[in-house]
Amino acid sequence: MSEEIPELRRLERLDTAMELTYHDGTTYTVTYDDLRHSCPCAKCSPLRNEDESSMQLRRTVESLKSEKPSVRTIGNYALAFEWTTGCSSGIYRFERIWDLAQKRDPDRGRPYIHGAW
Repeated sequence: MSEEIPELRRLERLDTAMELTYHDGTTYTVTYDDLRHSCPCAKCSPLRNEDESSMQLRRTVESLKSEKPSVRTIGNYALAFEWTTGCSSGIYRFERIWDLAQKRDPDRGRPYIHGAW
């Protein structure tokens, strides 16, 4: 049984995090460091498969200058974030953003595997 993801109504870009407001009025904060560390692109995702490379990715993300990304919608299912430094390739499905808001592993314990699903 899959969890129903509430509708994201508002995303406010703060200095070091984004504030997410859902249709029921609940509000969550996701830091840009957490967002960048959880990038779902084919370059970043495999780095989270192993503890050491995941920690290195976290250190790399935390060493980047703090900035507010620009945000654009991808269809009706995702958001993309554009940074002036670091990776901007990831397409963040709304389910992934919801998991980050809930402080859950957005990879849901699955390693990244390249190829057709």
